[in-house]
Amino acid sequence: MKRLNGMDAMLLYSEAPTLHTHTLKVAIVDAADYTGVFDFAVFRRTVEQRLHLLEPLRYRLLETPGRLHHPMWLQDCDVDLDYHLRRVTVAAPGGRRELDALIGDIASTPLDRRYPLWEFHFAEGMAGDRYALIGKVHHTLADGIASANLLSRLMDLAGDPGPRQHNPEGETPSKTELVQTAFGDHLHQAGALPALIKDAATGIARLRRRQRERRDHVRLAKPFAAPTTFVNHVVSSGRTFATATLALPYPLVGAEAGAVSAGRSYASTCRG
Repeated sequence: MKRLNGMDAMLLYSEAPTLHTHTLKVAIVDAADYTGVFDFAVFRRTVEQRLHLLEPLRYRLLETPGRLHHPMWLQDCDVDLDYHLRRVTVAAPGGRRELDALIGDIASTPLDRRYPLWEFHFAEGMAGDRYALIGKVHHTLADGIASANLLSRLMDLAGDPGPRQHNPEGETPSKTELVQTAFGDHLHQAGALPALIKDAATGIARLRRRQRERRDHVRLAKPFAAPTTFVNHVVSSGRTFATATLALPYPLVGAEAGAVSAGRSYASTCRG
């Protein structure tokens, strides 16, 4: 097991029914040149063969009783692919706008903390013999770049995944053991408390000095008193996902070319 750090734990604590802290990664697969039939069964088999390379996808969250400490990851857990891999259909005619609507629906539901915090949706029904892979991964499990790396490792069909390793899941610790571990960690961290207090005092002194220096800048907002903007509104649980195409005047090479299709790149946004 390993303890979540403060930043990752904060992402869990701040999550609410209308505020989800998962990330989305979308890949479009053109199966026109694929030998054989490319379908959900092929996708599932690929995930099963490569799951041992995707360590974070085998983490399961364990809450500390009474929130006496940050949650912990139970590693090398069994993964129920029937739950984590979802087969979905893009509405006709299967264009980008219909795919955007489906992605918005997927983004609107939170991840269930009883399971490892990820889902992969295999989207069928797209035009031109294409498929979409929509990965939903909690930010505590992997940030944006790490999630993209997981997706690329999963879809590296040319590489050899190597032999599968089966690491049986260890026993889930009892509540008593979790509490004992939490107190043990707190005692271990107590030695760093004097340095932490010193750093906090230094930071507060620096902040007050900067505030005095900026008294003449009346246009600057005061701390925790930002002016009202168009983004200050009540957020619902629903998400609207939209993309747009941008013309690229120059050809790209290497890794940058992976995001380009027929001289165009795609920009996306997701709002509540």
